[in-house]
Amino acid sequence: MANMFKYAMRALFVALALVASGAGVVASAQQPRQQPGQNTPPKKKKLPPGAKGFAQFADRDASDKLVTGGATRGECASYEQLIECAMGQAGQGNTKEAVAFLTQAAKLKPAMFRPQYNLGQIYEAQGKYKEAADAYKRAVALKIDAGLGETPVNVMSAYFNLGNVYAMMNQHEQAVAALQEVIRRLPEPYHTPHYNVGLSLAALGKQQEAVNSFREAVRVKPDYWEAYYNMGVAYGKLEDYPQAVAAFKKTLELKPDDAQARYNLGLAYYFMDDAKALAAEVQALQKTRPELARELAKLSGK
Repeated sequence: MANMFKYAMRALFVALALVASGAGVVASAQQPRQQPGQNTPPKKKKLPPGAKGFAQFADRDASDKLVTGGATRGECASYEQLIECAMGQAGQGNTKEAVAFLTQAAKLKPAMFRPQYNLGQIYEAQGKYKEAADAYKRAVALKIDAGLGETPVNVMSAYFNLGNVYAMMNQHEQAVAALQEVIRRLPEPYHTPHYNVGLSLAALGKQQEAVNSFREAVRVKPDYWEAYYNMGVAYGKLEDYPQAVAAFKKTLELKPDDAQARYNLGLAYYFMDDAKALAAEVQALQKTRPELARELAKLSGK
């Protein structure tokens, strides 16, 4: 938590940009001297040296997990058999063999969706994100097979996983594009793509757009505490502390034991110069997270 405001999608972090201390001196030298009686703008409040800023984001909603089949049959020759053999091997943890069967299936029917989609899932589970992204990109351009139970939902799932893989590679513009394709194809609103879009927009520094995505997520799922939490951090980045307070309060309403949200709420009160409210959050944290209570207490000078 060394950065001013931190948030993560499986370890996404963005540092708060601080105004250089000498910038005001240079600017004042270039401006005419202020006449007596003119209003002096309020000095922007900063955290003291060593103090921790807003705590990290909650995790990105995970990709769909690989749905594995039963035991491998003895014969793996036809396209359908190769798919089944691959799923069986994946279910037993034999990813090398599963990849080999799926590669064979893709050669037999290069226009079909399933081999590339399952390859993407296996590569993603192995942390081979570039290979996973390449497989998912191929999959979304190919044909689904109703005979194997595939539907347009599977294509949306491939776009969803592709977006998450791009985010894992810190390619957030591509992640947003893939996830927006999911949103475009949904027959009815669904919260998770909006939430993950918000995380990638926040990582790109587009905090207001991130807020809009989080708001869409909670419109669809009103009890989505993670979206309220991350909305609060985005508002903190925007220095809109009253809105940050409202978002963190809603988070705690939905998840009363979330110590990070309570810490962030106290931090927002600090920036609003509300010493009484800050002290209340310090007291509330003392029993559950004393280390966070101590961090907040530093801000109140205690």
